[in-house]
Amino acid sequence: MGKAVISLIALIVLSAGMMYSPWVTEGFAKRRVIGAFEDQGRKVQDGCGFNCKDCGVKGSKKAPFGRMVSIEYACGLLPADSPEFHQRGQRFVSFLGTVH
Repeated sequence: MGKAVISLIALIVLSAGMMYSPWVTEGFAKRRVIGAFEDQGRKVQDGCGFNCKDCGVKGSKKAPFGRMVSIEYACGLLPADSPEFHQRGQRFVSFLGTVH
C-alpha cells in the first residue's frame, strides 16, 4: 500500500511538471519554431519563409504541456511586400521540444 501511494504521488508530480514545462522558455520555443518552419520548406524552390517585412514570430503564450507560438510569413512571389499578402499561423512546441 505504501509503495502504491508513493508511486501515485510521484506520477502526479511528474505529470504536473510536464504540464507546466518550465524548460520550454519563450526563446527556446521561438528558435524551435523558426528552425522547424525553415526546415519544412528548405527543398521547395519558391516556398514559404520569414524574409518579408514584419514577418517572423509575433508572440507566444504558455499552454498546457508546452507553448503556443504565433508566426507571420509569406509564400511564393508576392506582388508587393505588404501585410495583406502575408499569412499567419500558430505552432505548438511540446514539452519534448517538438513542433506541431
